Amino acid sequence: MKKLFTIVALAFCALTINAQTTLSFSEVKAAGSLDGQTLSNTENNYTLSLTITDTKGKVSIDENNARFGTPESYVSFDHRLKSGGKSSSANSMSLTIPADGDLLVYARSASGSATDRNLVLTQNDEELYNKVVQDADATSFTTDEGKTSKVFPVISVPVKQGTVDIAYPTGALNFYGFTFKDKAATGITKTLKAETAKDNATYNLAGQRLNKDSKGLVIRNGKKFINK
Repeated sequence: MKKLFTIVALAFCALTINAQTTLSFSEVKAAGSLDGQTLSNTENNYTLSLTITDTKGKVSIDENNARFGTPESYVSFDHRLKSGGKSSSANSMSLTIPADGDLLVYARSASGSATDRNLVLTQNDEELYNKVVQDADATSFTTDEGKTSKVFPVISVPVKQGTVDIAYPTGALNFYGFTFKDKAATGITKTLKAETAKDNATYNLAGQRLNKDSKGLVIRNGKKFINK
């Protein structure tokens, strides 16, 4: 009976996980090269697009590692988009949302813990989010390799199909990625993570076992991360 329950649970995860897409950064871009560009990712029939305004030539992408989530379940990134200064008519971003659902934002302060930096998300003239983002909110933990690391909180807001404007009016922020999940994808992969927590194997989010070098969003030892 337990095996049957596991199969049913994994089948449910397979149905719900397909209703999301993650936009992250994988290529270094020098400051001044991103003005007017739209960065997109299409996954599971959803396209998430980020449009950048940077007329002063300060936005860039570089290599930088960070984890977001909790010590028990996190997503890892190896590149970040540096906004290069506070938002204005010369420096701003917007996300095109493919359907109604939830938006996850993976962002850190660009100044360490010394200075508060606000993130403001707006859609259809309605403020969805306006809170301070600071590195002091991170949680320290010990990795499976025995190293001390930090994991930063994930920002989650409900969104509708359309455009979400991204502002950082008090100073620059660093963005590591964005995930869109439609309404069917809430509470995703909890059972799968519990089933794979200790076997050291690599799985995709549908519960299928993979080679350890497989690329993309995977689960190993109960933790989600992007393997590139």
